[in-house]
Amino acid sequence: MNDAARIGRKLDRLKKAAMRHAGEANRLSGEELIRIARILHPGDGANKAAINGNANTDGSYLCDFGPRAKVTEGDRAPRPFVNPALSVTRKKHKNRAKRAIKKAMKEAFGG
Repeated sequence: MNDAARIGRKLDRLKKAAMRHAGEANRLSGEELIRIARILHPGDGANKAAINGNANTDGSYLCDFGPRAKVTEGDRAPRPFVNPALSVTRKKHKNRAKRAIKKAMKEAFGG
């Protein structure tokens, strides 16, 4: 068994583990972002219910802030629930992603 093949197998394990753990971290972060955006949304229950998200097969998470996201506060007005939700959760999302990659490295390299 040569070293290059062994390292290649470890890197393959790392890639699979990183995709799995990062995908889960993205899903958790996206759900948290949506939960906070629903709380901050100034509209009625129907508009809040339209805020949802979808986990994609590549590990990403798509947050949809609803059809009225741009017109809740006027055509060109800022969205008072999207940017505050992003700024409140940005550090937590970043740290969650770091922990996911560290966990994947431990799993792949056995540490």
